[in-house]
Amino acid sequence: MGSFRVVVPVAAILLLSLTALDAYACSCGEPPKDLFSSADLVVKGWMKTVTYGIEVPAEDPEDKPFRFARGEVEIEKVLKGSYSERILPVYTGAGLGDCGRLGQFINAAIYYRDEKFGEFELGLQKVEYKGKTYYMSTICDYAKGPKVEGEGTE
Repeated sequence: MGSFRVVVPVAAILLLSLTALDAYACSCGEPPKDLFSSADLVVKGWMKTVTYGIEVPAEDPEDKPFRFARGEVEIEKVLKGSYSERILPVYTGAGLGDCGRLGQFINAAIYYRDEKFGEFELGLQKVEYKGKTYYMSTICDYAKGPKVEGEGTE
């Protein structure tokens, strides 16, 4: 009976330690007071498509490539900054604590063109990488979802 009292807590600690290896967390740090103002580009529109697992090569060939999700936003209006095309590719994290908006992108794509739930505003950060321009959004950036009756904005 005495060994049982020792084995159970040790096994529980071991099990918790193993599950903690797969735990990840996102931290935005101290966000600016006005996320809209801190965005490089803010667009209003609909998420047309979402592609999961886009690879962007790492700077160092020995490093693993970055994996992102890419959404294609059909722009209704540019609220801040300038962008001349109708469709804007937007990148976000693909999961595992990288502060991405994959779930929100997928949800918005499901409601593409829905008058009540589909339209949103998204604040983006402009990133130059290997001579190309990318627009990124994380959960730490400005976003405003549709207004649902009886609720505030998201």
